[in-house]
Amino acid sequence: MPAAVVLLVGARAAVFLVWPESYFDADQAVVGLMAKHLSELRALPVFFYGQTYMLGVEAWLAAPLFLLFGPTITALKLPLLAINVAIAGLLFACVRRELGLSAPQSAMAVLPFALPSVGLSALLMDSNGGNVEPYLYLILIWMLRRRPLLCGLVFGVGFLNREFTAYGLAALAILDAAERTLFTAAGARRWGQLVGAAAVIWLAVQGVTRLSSASGPGTSWRETLTASNNLAELAARTCVSPVTAAAGAGKLFTIHWPALLGTAPYPLTAFSIESRGTQGLTGSSWLPLALVLLSAAGILFARRDPTRPPPRFAQYLVLAGACSVAGYLFGRCGEVNFYAARYELLSVLALVGLTAWFLSVRPAAPLLTLWSITFAAWMVVVAVPQARFVAEYASGRAPVPAKHALVQVLRAQGVRYGRADYWLAYYIDFLTRERIIIASDAPQRILFYNTLVGEHAAEAVRLSRRRCDGGVLLVPGVYRCP
Repeated sequence: MPAAVVLLVGARAAVFLVWPESYFDADQAVVGLMAKHLSELRALPVFFYGQTYMLGVEAWLAAPLFLLFGPTITALKLPLLAINVAIAGLLFACVRRELGLSAPQSAMAVLPFALPSVGLSALLMDSNGGNVEPYLYLILIWMLRRRPLLCGLVFGVGFLNREFTAYGLAALAILDAAERTLFTAAGARRWGQLVGAAAVIWLAVQGVTRLSSASGPGTSWRETLTASNNLAELAARTCVSPVTAAAGAGKLFTIHWPALLGTAPYPLTAFSIESRGTQGLTGSSWLPLALVLLSAAGILFARRDPTRPPPRFAQYLVLAGACSVAGYLFGRCGEVNFYAARYELLSVLALVGLTAWFLSVRPAAPLLTLWSITFAAWMVVVAVPQARFVAEYASGRAPVPAKHALVQVLRAQGVRYGRADYWLAYYIDFLTRERIIIASDAPQRILFYNTLVGEHAAEAVRLSRRRCDGGVLLVPGVYRCP
């Protein structure tokens, strides 16, 4: 059964590895360029280029693979596959061990993560700096909760990578408070060690940052677009406004979760996926909500079985997911929209926890039957677009990415240097392995590209998405301007 879960994760990630340009953009390309520069010892990136927050974990994981296989998108995304597999495996092991579930029940509980929507699958394989890693950090925080120094180390790295890791620590504190261990002498000592270890990691990384190449080869930590750190960014983005949060709460049910959980009809292009396919089914967005209500009813009316372990892990996942939702509403001033979905992905863990908790209480047969039908219907709505997406690429019917076609045209024309907007520039730079250097207008994350293009101004071209006087159409929507 664990092998089946791993195979399922591999299957929903397959397109993004075998046909990696199916989902790739400039943000991911910057991480790829960081890994390339690191593997060539041309730069020491600590954070995402141009920033002093969002630790470059993915670049460091990919750099050794670039040495072995070259700087390709597939090599960049292989560590993400490993992280996805690790998360699914650890979730399976934890719910089985800590909630006493059978192997089939454990596999069912993990399905919301192992078999998500196509759009969420893309986000979980997005090498942009930290979509999937918080899932792993949260599970490790739970597993190491009785080993505060190691737990603090994980939290310290996780928070610097993506501040959403804090939701796991918040959930752990809530459980400790509920169990009345948070404010005991032992609890204070354990939490003091945890916070102390995290502080050491924080200070160590801040020190290493002074040696980093913050904006590409040949730069120092002083040359960044933003000088704020993770704490400052978190404070700047926090907006505690009950009015706006309440207004945004309704959009969770009408916009956020229907898109994230794969029930609302959307073309896959809405998720920046190169595909002619769609996901979702009209009228099915009630399925996850019904599943939550049925699970809550089963848990609420179940009799406590003293022979079974307490569902602490499930409660931890539910609390972490709830913190994620609260952080999304308050941290973004109630701004809940389709394009901000990446700021709230951890509610999927709450569904895993709720499913495992429900199955652990041995609900009455009629309720279990109704719950199973609802769960199966949701999984079918998610699985069918996944199968169609794989079939589209396996059969060769997928569209050719416009940027890929643009690279072919630039190569054919012998272009070596140029300028373009951010989303064109770094994509081309990475895809051509820096054989073509296109400097970004703004933001400028790799400064030596702009210097290099300036030195070759006579032969540099201008790429524009807008029609220009004397311009030549290279591919639909992109012009070569004089």
